[in-house]
Amino acid sequence: MPSSNNDDAVTGKVFKITSDELAAADAYEVSDYKRIEARLRSGAKAWVYVKA
Repeated sequence: MPSSNNDDAVTGKVFKITSDELAAADAYEVSDYKRIEARLRSGAKAWVYVKA
């Protein structure tokens, strides 16, 4: 879930995927989750799924 505390972090990996793969991930996720764009500590942006 999003946090305003800059010390909070989630360990993970970033995968480069196609738009078709992103659409498949969206179809897989249930309505309990939504996709948002997040800025990573590296400064890069990535799509993440968070509690809806």
